[in-house]
Amino acid sequence: MKAIEFRETMTGSYHLATRPSEERPMTFTIRARSRGGLRGLLKGPEAEIEGEVDAEGFADHRYLKGLMNLDVLRTGKLRYSFQFDDNGGQRCTFAGEKTVRLDDLVETMTVLPGKLLGEGGDEIGQALLRFDLRGELLRFLRSFKVVVL
Repeated sequence: MKAIEFRETMTGSYHLATRPSEERPMTFTIRARSRGGLRGLLKGPEAEIEGEVDAEGFADHRYLKGLMNLDVLRTGKLRYSFQFDDNGGQRCTFAGEKTVRLDDLVETMTVLPGKLLGEGGDEIGQALLRFDLRGELLRFLRSFKVVVL
């Protein structure tokens, strides 16, 4: 079976609900894989993601795993959802969504607002991440490849 694979890094900041004025750095780097090659991507535009999240003081260099919904043509949205353990061992989720608009394509494709959710699904924080076009675009484009699973 073939899959389309790419890598992406998003960088920004987060704050916990208990400390809303205390912004801290946050980054995640993912490898996304959509099964079934291009045809599979068009049928079910979803990719499995895994990588690392680094939310300073909360989830330092933690493994992440989840899904990315790439159905931007039908819904106008790119959704990221992944799970990770915080520094205390609690299971958390990052849920973010880009709403893509043609009239502001660069901004809406590069800015990812997201929520940090605790084990029970309650919002425990918020994040605002960006894709660095200058520093990451070439690396991002070069990362696209077809792989055999």
